[in-house]
Amino acid sequence: MIKPGPQKTTCYQCDMNCAFDVHYQADGSLERLTGPSCPRGAVQMEMQTHPERLRTPLKRVGPRGGMNFEPIGWDEALEICASQLDAIRQRDGAEACAFFSGYTKEARPHLQRLAHLFGSPNYMTESGCCFTATLVSEQLTYGYRLKTSSLQEAPETRCRLIWSTNPVHSVLPYGEHPIIRPKPGVKTIVVDPRYTETAQRADLHLPIRPGTDGALALAIHNQLFANGWADEAFLAKWANGIEAFKAYVRAFTPARASEICWVPEADIKQAAQWYATHGPAQLVLSATSTTQHSNGFQNHRAVILLAATAGYVDIPGGNRFFIDKVVPKGIDLFKELIHTLPPRVGQKRFPVWSNRYPAAHSMLLGEAIEKGDPTPIRGLFALGINPIMWPNTDRFMRALEKLDFFCMVDFFHTPGSVLADLILPAATSLEREALITASSCQYRGVVQHRRVVTPPQGEARPDAQIVLDLGCKLGMAEQFWHGDLHASIEEQAQGLTPHLWQRVQQEPGGLTVFGTAVMDDDVDEVTEKLYEVRGFPTPSGKIEFDAEELRQAGYDGLPTYKEPVESPLATPALAQAYPLVLTTGGRSVAYTHSQQRRFASLLARDPLPRVQIHSHEAAKRAIAHGDTVTLSSPRGAITMVAQVDDTIRPGIAHAYHGWAQANVNRLTEDDLSLDPISGFPAFKSSLCQIAKAD
Repeated sequence: MIKPGPQKTTCYQCDMNCAFDVHYQADGSLERLTGPSCPRGAVQMEMQTHPERLRTPLKRVGPRGGMNFEPIGWDEALEICASQLDAIRQRDGAEACAFFSGYTKEARPHLQRLAHLFGSPNYMTESGCCFTATLVSEQLTYGYRLKTSSLQEAPETRCRLIWSTNPVHSVLPYGEHPIIRPKPGVKTIVVDPRYTETAQRADLHLPIRPGTDGALALAIHNQLFANGWADEAFLAKWANGIEAFKAYVRAFTPARASEICWVPEADIKQAAQWYATHGPAQLVLSATSTTQHSNGFQNHRAVILLAATAGYVDIPGGNRFFIDKVVPKGIDLFKELIHTLPPRVGQKRFPVWSNRYPAAHSMLLGEAIEKGDPTPIRGLFALGINPIMWPNTDRFMRALEKLDFFCMVDFFHTPGSVLADLILPAATSLEREALITASSCQYRGVVQHRRVVTPPQGEARPDAQIVLDLGCKLGMAEQFWHGDLHASIEEQAQGLTPHLWQRVQQEPGGLTVFGTAVMDDDVDEVTEKLYEVRGFPTPSGKIEFDAEELRQAGYDGLPTYKEPVESPLATPALAQAYPLVLTTGGRSVAYTHSQQRRFASLLARDPLPRVQIHSHEAAKRAIAHGDTVTLSSPRGAITMVAQVDDTIRPGIAHAYHGWAQANVNRLTEDDLSLDPISGFPAFKSSLCQIAKAD
C-alpha cells in the first residue's frame, strides 16, 4: 500500500519527465496531480483509470484479424511467451526473434539485455525513424553530438536560425519557450514550409519546399564564402575537405536554390547575411525535421556545417557540443555480446548507421519478415508498438500477419492488437519505478528516481518488470536479478557516485547536475571549447566536411544535395497525378505521436485528423474549410478533414500523424524512399493529391 502524503512523480506523456506533485485522499488513493501547465500532463490520472485500459494478460482465441481474446494469468502468459520464442530459437535460430521497444523508453536497456542474452542481435526501437539520423550525422561530421535544441536560452546569441521546429506545440513551456521568445537585438530566421506560430514571431520566414533543406543550406554556405563571411582561419585549422566543399557549393547560388526550394532569392541572401554578420548565431533544429526524407542525412550535414563555416562551433551563443553529465551503468550488454551474435537487420544495407547505433534497424522489420534478409524474423516481442509508425503501413501489417508469434505490451489496444497472439498489460509512469537521466543543455543535466506512487491497476506490470519476468521464465534468472526490478535499477545507479545516488533517492523531484569546463594539463588556461583540448574525434581529427567514413561505405563524402525520390522535379510524370508535396509530423500540443487520443480533454482541443492546404489549392479543388477530403498517394488513400488557411504555402499539404482512423503513413513509401545512409523514411517529403470526398 502506498502511504498517503505528498510525493513527487515524473510525467511520461512525452519524454521530458516533468516533475509533478502527488496528492492523496485519506484512504491512500490518488486525489490529484499538480505540476507544469500542460494538457498532456493533465491526463495522467485519466490514463490510469481509463475504462479501456488493459488490466490483465490476454490470449488470442481463434484466428488473427479480430479482437477475440480471453484473460489469462501471468504465469500462463509468461509460459506461452517463453515457450513460443524458444521454439522459434530452436527451429530457426535466436536471430529469428526480434525484440522491439517504442514508448515507453525506460525499459530499453532491460529489453536489449534480454534480446542479446537470448541470442538475438535484433533488438530495435522507434529510434529507427526518430533522432538517430541526427545523432549519427553529427557524430560522423563533428565527432560530437551537436546541441541544436535546448530549454535554456544562451544570452550571447544574437541570431537564431530555427529550422523547421515549432516549440509552441511540441515542448514546454510551449508559447513561452525562451528559444522563440522575441528579444531586442536578436534576429530570428525560421525555415519552415508552414507559417507556424514560431514563424509568425520571426524577422524572416523562408517557406521551404519539404526535402530541399540541403540545397538551401548549401546556398547559405555559398554566400558565406562569396562575401568573405566564412571563418577562414578556423576552417584552415579545423576543417577536413574544405577546398572540395567550397568548390561544390559554388554551383548553389541563391538563384539556383530559389528554383529548387521555392524560397525567394533575396530572402536567401538576407538569411545568409544575418546569420553571418549578426552573430554569434545558433542553429535550432528538431530531432527529425531535416532527416525524415529520402535525402535527409546529407541535408542535415549541410545544415549543421553552417556553424563551422561561420565559426560558431562550441562558442557562447553558438552551437555547443554535448558533454556527459551523468550516465547510468549500462546493463544492455550490447558491447559485451554483439560480436558473438549474427548480423543485425539493417547492418548490410545501412552500414554507417549500424556501425554507430547499437540496434537493428526497425524500418526493415517488415522486409526481414517477408524476405528474410539477413534472416527471416519469425517471432516478435514488442513493448509499446503501434504499426502506424511504419511507412506504407498496409504492407507492414501484411508482414506482421506472417509472424509465427507476436506478443505486444501496452496500456491500451492499438491497431497491432488484431494481429497479436498475446497482449500484456503495462503499468503507467505513476505505477512504475525508474532511474531517469536527461540533458537540458551542454553543461546541465537532470537525474531523477521515480518511485511508485499508486499501485498498478488490475494486473498491470512495468515494462521492465515484464522483461525481467520473461528472462527468468527463459531460464536466465541470475542474469535478470531474479526478477527484482529495484535491483536492476540499483545496478544502473552504479554509474552515479554513491553520494549522488543517495541524494537522488532523497530528492523525489530530481537533482540538477553540471558538467565541468574542459581542463587539461597541456592547456595553459581553462577553456570551454572541447576541440581545443581534444580535437575533433573524427578520422581526420577535424570537422568532416568531406567524410572519409562515408566514402569508405560507398557514399559521397561531401554533403551533396539530391532531390527527394518523389518530388515535382525528380518524378514529374508522377507529379501530374499527385501534384502536391506531402509533409507530415507537425506536432499538436494535445498529442505525442499516436498517444493520448482516448482522452476527452485532449480530443476537445484537437478532435479530428486534419490536413492543411492553402486556400489557392483548396479553391482549385472546390474544397472548403472543414470539408471531408480524400488524401491519396500511389500507396493508397485516407479520409481527413480539410484545414484551409494560408499558414501552409501553395503546392504543399501537411497531414497530422498518429490518427489510427486516418493514418497518413498508409501513404508514405517504405523502400525506395528510405534514406540510403540512415534508413529513415520520407515522412516529410513525398507526393499526394487531395480531393473533396464523395
